Amino acid sequence: MNKSKVTVLALYPNRYGVGYALFDAPDHLIEYGIGYVQPVNNKKTIKKVRDYIEYYKPDIIITRDVNDIAKKTSKRIETLIDCICNEAKLQNLEIHSFTRTQIKEVFSAFKAHSKYQIALKLIEWFGELKKYQFPIRKRWMRENHNTGIFDATSLAMTYYYLK
Repeated sequence: MNKSKVTVLALYPNRYGVGYALFDAPDHLIEYGIGYVQPVNNKKTIKKVRDYIEYYKPDIIITRDVNDIAKKTSKRIETLIDCICNEAKLQNLEIHSFTRTQIKEVFSAFKAHSKYQIALKLIEWFGELKKYQFPIRKRWMRENHNTGIFDATSLAMTYYYLK
C-alpha cells in the first residue's frame, strides 16, 4: 500500500445487523457502531456493508472466519460473511478473517477470556466505548445489542496483534 495510513474496517455480522469498527492505526479508533437491519436479512445487510465501504473507503476488510463458526451460528450469518468477503473482493480490497479462537488467544495475553472481559479491555484501551458497556450475560439472556461494537473492535485488534 502506498498510503501512509491504512484504513481498516472490521465487520462483525450478528442478529441485529452488522457491528463495525474503523481504524487507521492500532491506537486510533475512528468510528464504530451497529448497522441495524430490521427485519434482519442479508440483502439489506450487504447493502449497508456496501454503504460503509463506499463511505469509509477502507484498504482492508476484517471479518469472522467462517471455518470456525460454532454450530449454533445461523446459516444466514455464514452466508452473510461469504457475501461480505465477495463484496470486498469485487472492490479489490484486502481481506483478513479471524476465528473466535484467534480473538480469544490474542486477548488471553491481556487476561481477558470472555466476551465481557474482552469488552472491558477494549474500554480500557478506547475510553469512548465506555458508554456501550453491557452487563455480564447470564445463560438465559440474549446477547446485548452493543456486543457487536466490541466484537468488531476485537476483530480489528486481533488483526493488528497478529499482522
